[in-house]
Amino acid sequence: MGRILAVDLGMRRVGLALSDPMRMIASPLRTVAFRGEARLLEEVLALVAEQSVDLVLVGLPVREDGREGEGCLRSRRFLELLAASGVAAEAWNEQWTSRDAEEVLRSAGRTRKQDKGAVDRTAAAILLRDYLDCQ
Repeated sequence: MGRILAVDLGMRRVGLALSDPMRMIASPLRTVAFRGEARLLEEVLALVAEQSVDLVLVGLPVREDGREGEGCLRSRRFLELLAASGVAAEAWNEQWTSRDAEEVLRSAGRTRKQDKGAVDRTAAAILLRDYLDCQ
């Protein structure tokens, strides 16, 4: 069984989180600047190879009323790029992950100004934790 890489796709930044090989622990990995789908795909494919990733989990930012907006379209396009590259990928509802990540960081005494990318990679870890809990 290989690792799972979670992708929290934002407009400016992308949070990444990684599971352990046993798929029990979700850990924030890094935050990367979003410089287009092609560049992000390169970065994700490199991580898939380096970290023995079997599945890429892409956050789907479903709106509070259950509808899908522009963010969901972007996530679905990225899922198509992953599939075309031969990578197993799945969408997972990421509703509230950024809000939850901000609460986690605030409770740890950290502010957004200290590390803007912390929210993104923490949100990816929360997304991954939710997925692992449901498996």
